[in-house]
Amino acid sequence: MFDMVLKNGNVFIDNQFNAMDLAIKGNKIACLGENLQGEKEIDVAGLWVLPGAIDAHTHFSLPFAGKVSADDFFTGTRAAAIGGVTTIIDFLAQQGDEGVLESFERRKKLAEGAAVIDYSFHACIGRYSSEVISQMRQLADYGLTSLKVFMAYGKTGLMQSDHALMKIMRDCAEQGILLTVHAENGLLIDALVEEAEKSGKLDIEALKSTRPLITEVEAIERLALFARETGCKTYVVHTSSGAGAEVIRRHRAMATPIAAETCPQYLYLDNSMLSGQTGHYFSCCPPIREKTQQNKLWECLEDGSLSVVATDHCPFKKSEKDSGKNNILNLPMGLPGIETLPLLVLNGALNHKISIEKAIRSISENPARIFGLYPEKGSLIPGTDADIMVFDPQRKWKISNESLSMATDYSPYENLEITGKNTLTIFGGDVIYSEKSGWKGLQGRGRFLKRKKTDQSFFSF
Repeated sequence: MFDMVLKNGNVFIDNQFNAMDLAIKGNKIACLGENLQGEKEIDVAGLWVLPGAIDAHTHFSLPFAGKVSADDFFTGTRAAAIGGVTTIIDFLAQQGDEGVLESFERRKKLAEGAAVIDYSFHACIGRYSSEVISQMRQLADYGLTSLKVFMAYGKTGLMQSDHALMKIMRDCAEQGILLTVHAENGLLIDALVEEAEKSGKLDIEALKSTRPLITEVEAIERLALFARETGCKTYVVHTSSGAGAEVIRRHRAMATPIAAETCPQYLYLDNSMLSGQTGHYFSCCPPIREKTQQNKLWECLEDGSLSVVATDHCPFKKSEKDSGKNNILNLPMGLPGIETLPLLVLNGALNHKISIEKAIRSISENPARIFGLYPEKGSLIPGTDADIMVFDPQRKWKISNESLSMATDYSPYENLEITGKNTLTIFGGDVIYSEKSGWKGLQGRGRFLKRKKTDQSFFSF
């Protein structure tokens, strides 16, 4: 007899739904079939049984503009789990010229004893120092198989010059490291900011004028050319525009080794919100774009030009946002979103923006494959981790911050009408959240995941 059986569900396996039972033994999925028996049986008739979602882009306890993002590794992962996310990938934060392994040890200590679900990290640098270069060969041994760099934020010391970027890409290609990139033209942005500063126009409206569409499109184009030249497997984070996604589509058609993610804010919010007394609450970088960009993002998710939806979860409270209300240079950028990731993506499928299969894979199998976690994560294959989301596709409701668990006091999606809701989260074979009985997870139960190298299928044409 199995420890637990989810009875009569619509189980997503082999890219389709199958009416069957799912059995769990210990912390693993044990069996799929009919008439399975367990010590505990949960009837999930009419519900979708899905792999636990993966948010491959989070920022817990991140310093920004003199503030620190509101969610730490406990509150953030708890909110994630309530929404159906069972794995997150956060970022290291290099200090000075230190190597990535030193920053890894510092960052890992914040998560240990706090995270309620499994976690990993992207290595992240501003300075490509001799210490970093010497540790490149060790990254994969530590399970850090991706490295993030920036093409913007020059004044903070994060931005890579073209020469440095090319060198990093050559080294990553040699070591088999996936390079993830914040792709905006930092030099152009800095020049536009200086112009805005001289004219005294630095309110929230300036976010649109200082980071216009071309700053993303040009940077992705340049990055793709570098990826083609070096053979470096490259992943664009938070693609904000359909125009940027089309650059990725065109280069993938030419066998350029590039893949990308977008975020729910770019699929649902638009830059008409960046105005008035509340516009600063919607600030993030890259900024939300014209509404006309949204349909193309959905299209590129459907055709595979974009592979992943992740959140760039970086929440601040209203009072912290208010401190930079009249000056974007002092405004902490970022939005809450980890708890609403699965429902916003699946709502898109239920409203015919994208196929259900592609929606599910964009938050489970695809990030698991790209970031070296598959099939243990992102699948319901017997023998893999029993991390499961049970989703009600019939539920209709409105998002409100009062109904959410993230450590902020507003939601950018307030009053958005949604179809679908997570009702049950299983992590490591145990129910850690149930809509009926609430939160049951344990602080500190999450494990650090040593990741494998990226799945070649996303970069082979």
